[in-house]
Amino acid sequence: MPLPSRPLRKLGFLTIGLFDEADPGKGHESTLQLIELGEQLGFDSAWVRHRHLQYGISSPVAVLAAATQRTQRIELGTAVTPLGWENPLRLAEDLATVDVLSGGRLNSGISVGPPMFYDRVKDALYPDTADAEDFGYRRVERLLELVRGESAAVSSGREGFEVFSDRVQPHSPGLARRMWYGGASLRSARWAGEHGMNLLTSSVV
Repeated sequence: MPLPSRPLRKLGFLTIGLFDEADPGKGHESTLQLIELGEQLGFDSAWVRHRHLQYGISSPVAVLAAATQRTQRIELGTAVTPLGWENPLRLAEDLATVDVLSGGRLNSGISVGPPMFYDRVKDALYPDTADAEDFGYRRVERLLELVRGESAAVSSGREGFEVFSDRVQPHSPGLARRMWYGGASLRSARWAGEHGMNLLTSSVV
């Protein structure tokens, strides 16, 4: 017997952030204005999609960093960041930075698998390690470890006048609770739950 329905508690929107190649700045500004309008209209969250090598937002994290300075309340999310394009350490740094700038409003959606049309881009993306890259769940696990503040280096301390940390800086403690896994199968849902992640699903589920 189906469970009784529950009232909708939150409402957000998703944008691709399309732009004209001849004037990309106008398209990016339009996306930022849309996020501002969403906050004014009372939406709970705004989500941005990745569009690599297309005429859409290729760096949602950078766009959301700008949005943090133009909004006060609305949650900001990526839906989703394909980890095959990313280095987990660098992405963890970027996500934590945006979360700090936003005052803890970032929701990071991620997914696994090789980049779309991998054969076309692998030489540019991973010129020396294309055949050795792991695009499975372990890549997500590493990102989660870094976001949670686990070790990123074998040592820390002072070197001359420089001070080094052995974990990602800045560290944003609440970010780990706002990590989302994008999947469309029961296996993905199960894996996300087992690893303490929220689940993002598309209309095909």
